[in-house]
Amino acid sequence: MEIQNHKLRLADFGFQNGINEVIGITQGEWINTAPLGLIVEDAEADKAKIRLYSNHTRKNLEREGVLWVNIVHDPIVFALASFEDLDAEWFSSLKPPILKNSLAWCRMEGEVKGAFALLQLKDGEVLQREVKAVNRGFNAVIEALVHATRYVSLKKPEMLEKVEYYIGIAEKCGGEREREAIEIIKKNVGLEI
Repeated sequence: MEIQNHKLRLADFGFQNGINEVIGITQGEWINTAPLGLIVEDAEADKAKIRLYSNHTRKNLEREGVLWVNIVHDPIVFALASFEDLDAEWFSSLKPPILKNSLAWCRMEGEVKGAFALLQLKDGEVLQREVKAVNRGFNAVIEALVHATRYVSLKKPEMLEKVEYYIGIAEKCGGEREREAIEIIKKNVGLEI
């Protein structure tokens, strides 16, 4: 279901007020993929923001001014994209960049201001609507990844403790895909697998 003819709202694509975990895609010398926390203050509006660090996503957004957002519920996609760029086999389309099994995609124009990029929803498409209960294992994988990526860049031991804590929840509450994502996390933070 392509959404273009009425005033676009973040809610049309499933966004809620608060931080929404998505896969952000920017284009530079290659396609850069990264999990991002899209901050939504009003889901009925068309504006959001993301916190950016010094990385490829920031550089590409500064240069190109476009962020492609994919909404996915696959813990393996989040785990892999946290530590490396996804290659073409993960995409159903490269123009626009749409990940396989994406529930929706959006094109947002963005302007980097300090530590944030201010985003405006321009267009997108809802590809599938699914009914899915909250899975504590999936949520724990996301939390483990937040701390794992910070640990990889900052090497603070307390972050690794948080990674281990959330991995424990993901192992207890998740399914097969969550357990595969856990192995990716362990490998990238140097935990025994």
